[in-house]
Amino acid sequence: MNTLQELMEGSPLVQGGLILMAAGWVGYQLRAIPGRVFDLLRGVFTRVIEIREQNPLYDAWLSLLTESALRPGGPRTLEVRTGVSDDCQSGAAAVFAAGSDRFWARLCGKWCRVSVHREDSAGSTGDLVRRFIIQVEVLFGRKADLATMMRAAKARADVAEEHQLVDLCNKYGSRRTLMLPKRRSDTLCLPEGFYDRVEGRIREFLDSRDDYQRVGVPWRFGVLLYGEPGVGKTSLAHVLASSLGLRLSVVPLADLRSDEELTDAFEGVLDRSVVLLEDIDCAFNQRESEGAEGITFSGLLNCIDGMQAPHNGRILMMSTNHIDRLDPALIRPGRVDLRVRMPMLTRQAATDYVDRLFPHMASRHDIVDRVMREPAPTAAMLINELMREDWRRGQRPSRASEGGSAREALPA
Repeated sequence: MNTLQELMEGSPLVQGGLILMAAGWVGYQLRAIPGRVFDLLRGVFTRVIEIREQNPLYDAWLSLLTESALRPGGPRTLEVRTGVSDDCQSGAAAVFAAGSDRFWARLCGKWCRVSVHREDSAGSTGDLVRRFIIQVEVLFGRKADLATMMRAAKARADVAEEHQLVDLCNKYGSRRTLMLPKRRSDTLCLPEGFYDRVEGRIREFLDSRDDYQRVGVPWRFGVLLYGEPGVGKTSLAHVLASSLGLRLSVVPLADLRSDEELTDAFEGVLDRSVVLLEDIDCAFNQRESEGAEGITFSGLLNCIDGMQAPHNGRILMMSTNHIDRLDPALIRPGRVDLRVRMPMLTRQAATDYVDRLFPHMASRHDIVDRVMREPAPTAAMLINELMREDWRRGQRPSRASEGGSAREALPA
């Protein structure tokens, strides 16, 4: 101790160094005071809303904040996204929306500091699978103000209420969104009561979240649609998504080359979605060929029923023309909760369909007769024949052969 004291008293260099250190520390603390005061005031006078890209209202928030930006023309950084056209009639349109940027906006009468950025890369396999996050810091915002903003975003989302959102999920974990007209259940050519039974079972599942959680069962539902080609499996999925108010997410299994790509594709599925896997029997390699290129059977099971599978009310629909080719492990109870055998076309269903949608077409019953003479009539055959007619005015165009079959009537 005495040696240190003597060194400090006898060395001007040491004394000067200590003084500089003390002055630097004091200067650092003084410089940090404004930032600390600002952070304190932010914590007291601001509220923060965080919207992740998985949220179904993400695009509505992004559009609303882009229009509310203080900078003329919107934020400095803009990206092209899919939105609803101005007249809401022509479906999807390319629109500008805020990209990765920080900007100020005035939303619902409140000043907001907005940040659009990607989530941290921890746990991600690459930049392309990192989701966007919007953080809205509301100055002097009360809970009621945040609720008003939420209602405004919901109202913006409701502009597309009459459109069915279809997400095409790719191997990079991103998606391309299409906007199709919503489809009503009366446009299906099915026996009376068939659709109502299927929809009723799924609505029962959607209303039972608390029951699933109480017994510790993952809240997800699997549906298998099977039957001959052309009986309406994809159409049924479209109508169900429209009627239930859910997005329809299509995962193209045939385009994926590894289990990693499959996992990333499922990462692109938003909450409140019906996930459609078409032609499931053709999509993956069998167990004995797991080393081959493409997704594996075990990889598929992990995505639909493993620990990484979501518990957020996801409805998974798989379709196949050949149920006998499916591994029993894939369609066992727990993975498939509802099996729906799509029926072949019946005369009663066909007649009800044409009377309901084509009452002005004088030849509708003749068309039903021609289609029903086919060995295996389907709804697709009936619709094809109907659309070949001049169905808008109910007049029949000239045909080479009135008595030919539906297959013979097609042009070469």
